[in-house]
Amino acid sequence: MRRSRLRRLAIVLAAAAVAATTAACGSSGSSGAAPTTTAAAPATRTVQSAEGPVEVPAQPKRIVSVDYVTPYILFDLKAPIVGALDLSNGANGEQFKTITPIGNDSGEINYEAIIGLNPDVILSIDGSSGVDVARLKAIAPTVSIPASTDTSWKGLVKQTAEIVGLSDALAAREQAYQAKVTEVKTQRAAQITSSGSWATAGTYDGDAWYLYGTGSGPSSVMADLGITFDTATKAAGDSLEQRSVEQLNTLSDAKVILFDDLGPPVTIEGAAAKMQANPLFAALPAAQAKRVYVGSYNVTTYGDAEKVLTSINDILGKF
Repeated sequence: MRRSRLRRLAIVLAAAAVAATTAACGSSGSSGAAPTTTAAAPATRTVQSAEGPVEVPAQPKRIVSVDYVTPYILFDLKAPIVGALDLSNGANGEQFKTITPIGNDSGEINYEAIIGLNPDVILSIDGSSGVDVARLKAIAPTVSIPASTDTSWKGLVKQTAEIVGLSDALAAREQAYQAKVTEVKTQRAAQITSSGSWATAGTYDGDAWYLYGTGSGPSSVMADLGITFDTATKAAGDSLEQRSVEQLNTLSDAKVILFDDLGPPVTIEGAAAKMQANPLFAALPAAQAKRVYVGSYNVTTYGDAEKVLTSINDILGKF
């Protein structure tokens, strides 16, 4: 149960902006000039939840998250998150030790702990299992982030930022990411062309494997760089597909494979090594050419994307 819930960390999946202030000015240089006044920013905003419109603070100060993904987004945006599920044993787990756990890594929520934190907004992703939305609503304004036409990690980051009033912070993160994309794309233009087609695969248990489609996780970073995808990745589209070992031959035209190894507790210890030792995997052209690069490539935030960019830049430097 614990592992199946944590796997959701790796499989990822519009609010109005804060109104601008206005000012009224008197005549310059006149002793009878009216004092300058500035309209107060609105105290609340209305955002869209899966259950309908929800009024939330314009600038939340105490955010609680009850799902597996939005805490990472909130940390990346430096949002005032005060509570989340205890994911301290997973990737980037240290940051969870700085806030209060409101449930365990199996998704069991401690509602009394949430009450004790006195949150001003609670976040969830629509469809998260084990979440009693009605009970959460009795504690604080609760937003179940609805499904969007943009199902990419970037889409979820955008929705989250808008809900908690951090669109400006998101714009800064996007700008920093795009600057790094441009830097790598310019520096490694020749290698991006000569390296051939790429794929990103991984495994949870060493027996079956998964493939990131062109619009999911690390593949979205590759797409931003203009990297060419192999046939299987193109066919997967925006999805993350589960596959059997018998389907490893679908990676036969990938010249480079990034192998996603998230490590315990999300994956079984040694799972990546077990998969790579499989004769079907070892026979792949990328494996034969020693162009398989193991690392943690899952992307849910711009911080993750920047790490993947760094890894890809290092790999391209080997060509």
